[in-house]
Amino acid sequence: MSFSVYDITVSVMVHGLNVMDDYLDDAQALERTKGFEPGRILGERLASDMLTFGEQFSVSCNKVEAHMAKLMQHNPPTPRKTPMVYPALKARLLETRGFLQNVQPDEIAGAQSHTYELTPPIVRGWFGGDDYIRHLVLPDFFFHITIAHAILRRLGAKIGKRDYLGSLTQQSGGDYS
Repeated sequence: MSFSVYDITVSVMVHGLNVMDDYLDDAQALERTKGFEPGRILGERLASDMLTFGEQFSVSCNKVEAHMAKLMQHNPPTPRKTPMVYPALKARLLETRGFLQNVQPDEIAGAQSHTYELTPPIVRGWFGGDDYIRHLVLPDFFFHITIAHAILRRLGAKIGKRDYLGSLTQQSGGDYS
C-alpha cells in the first residue's frame, strides 16, 4: 500500500487542527473549572524558553501554510500574528483548515521528488522531498500539538491520549477487532 503526499500531509494536518481546536475548548473549560482569569492559559508555557500555549496555535497555522506552499512550489505567505484571544485563535484554525481543504491532491503530487532549501532558525541546507516531509513537516506540526497538550496536562486538564489522537473513525473497512 502506498500513500500520496496529500494523504500524509493535508489529511493528517486537518485532523491535527481539529485536535487543536478541541484543545482551545479544553483550555477555556479548565479556566472556568479552576477559576482562572479568562485567557490566562493562553500565556502559559511548558518551559520559559518555549512559546506560550496561544502561540503554539498561531505558529502552527503559519507553519502549515508555509510548508504547504513549499510543497506546492509557491512562495510562502508572510507569517501572520494572531491576537492571543480564543475567538481569534479559533478563527485562525478554521481559516487554516479551510486553506488545507482547498488544496487539491494534484497540487502536491510529486512533492516528495522535489528538493527544498531550508534556512535557519531550524536548519540550513537542501533536502529531498521525502526527508523534508517525514523529518520536518510532520514532526514540526505534531510538536506544536504535543506542547499544547502538555501545557494543558500540566495545568490539570483531564485530557489524555484519546484526546491527542482526536476523533478516530474506521474508514477503510476491514476487521480491527
